[in-house]
Amino acid sequence: MTHLSRTTHGIAYDAAHDEIVAPNPLAAAIVVFRGGATGEEAPIRTIQGARSGLSRPETVAVDEKNDELFVGDPGDRRVLVYKRDADGDAKPLRTIQGPKTKLLQVVGIAVDPNRDVLVVSTYSRLPGGVTGLLVFGRTDEGDVAPRRVIAGPRSGITRLRQIALDPETGKIYAAVINNEYLPPYDIDRPRRGLDPNVDLPSPWNTGTEGFIGVWDDEKDDGDAPPRSIVKGRSTGIVHPAGVTFNARDGEVIAPDAVWNGLFTFLKPELFARTAKGSP
Repeated sequence: MTHLSRTTHGIAYDAAHDEIVAPNPLAAAIVVFRGGATGEEAPIRTIQGARSGLSRPETVAVDEKNDELFVGDPGDRRVLVYKRDADGDAKPLRTIQGPKTKLLQVVGIAVDPNRDVLVVSTYSRLPGGVTGLLVFGRTDEGDVAPRRVIAGPRSGITRLRQIALDPETGKIYAAVINNEYLPPYDIDRPRRGLDPNVDLPSPWNTGTEGFIGVWDDEKDDGDAPPRSIVKGRSTGIVHPAGVTFNARDGEVIAPDAVWNGLFTFLKPELFARTAKGSP
C-alpha cells in the first residue's frame, strides 16, 4: 500500500507542508506521504507514468520557497523538476540532461532557493567521467554545463552519495563514502564496536574511510578541499550513506552503513578545519 521498495535510498521532508517525499526506483515513481504517516499508509500523491519522464529516480529535494520538487534520476542521467504538488502522470517543468551537464550516476541533489543554486552529486567509473559536486543554476534546463564542478584529488572525493544544503549559509554537506562494499559479509561474525585499536570489520576494511565534507555553494570550484570535515574513527563515520541538515537546531545528521547507526553533530563546533591541500 505504501508503494515503497527496498531500493528506496533518498528522502526529503517538506516542513512547510508537513510532507515526506521518497523515490521508488523500481516503480519509476515518486511517492509523497503526509508527515504523520504511520504503518502501511498509502501515499497522498504519486508521480508516475510515461509523461513524467521518470526512469530510476534515486534522490529528491523540495524547494519550499518556489514550490518545486527536484528529482535526480541516474537511469537517464538527468534531473527533473516538477511542481511541488504534482500528481499522477505529470510532465516535468524542466529537465537537465545531456553530455554538457556531466551528469552520470546521480546520487544526491539539493537546492538553495536563496542563492538560486542547484547542487548535484554524481559519480562515474568511466574514463573521463566526473565524480564530485556539480553546481547549476536553480532554473537551468536542457543540455547545460554546470557553473562549477567540485572534484579532484584535493577534494578527497572518490565516491559519494547524498548531499544536503544549508540555505542560510550556502554550505554543501556531502556524504563522501570513498570505500566500496566488499562481499560477502559473514553474518556469523558480528560487527565490532567503535574500538579505535581494531581494524574495521569485514567487508568494509578497505583502508579508506569516508567522511562528511563541507563546501561553499557559491565560492568553491575545481579541485577544492572541503572547508571542514567530520572524519576519524572516534566520530563513528566510516561509510556515510547519507546526510541531512537540521537548520532549527544547527545539527548535521548522518547514517553510517558499517555501524548501522545514526550520528548527529553540532554545526560548526564539531567540524575540524582541514589541513591545506587535503581533507
